[in-house]
Amino acid sequence: MALKTVDFRVKGKVQGVFFRAFARDNAQQLGVVGWVKNDPGGDVIGTAQGQEDALEKFKEALRRGPPHAKVTDVEFTNEAPLERLQFQGFEKVLNRA
Repeated sequence: MALKTVDFRVKGKVQGVFFRAFARDNAQQLGVVGWVKNDPGGDVIGTAQGQEDALEKFKEALRRGPPHAKVTDVEFTNEAPLERLQFQGFEKVLNRA
């Protein structure tokens, strides 16, 4: 199965509901690497890389979100094949004030 990369933006009530931890935990369970962080505009954004089937499962998890989230939309952009992964793990990036 081919390696792929994709950027994502999750909209709705997705900050303050453990969405980043949810994304990180799902990514780690699926063997997906990349990063996730809160966007100042209220969205959650990130990049995910991994096997195509694992990325599809990760995308479904992002659409669902954790129990207290209310996901209204998820945008996936810059999806492309990869020769090798560009990250070693999946990191929850802290926003700096």
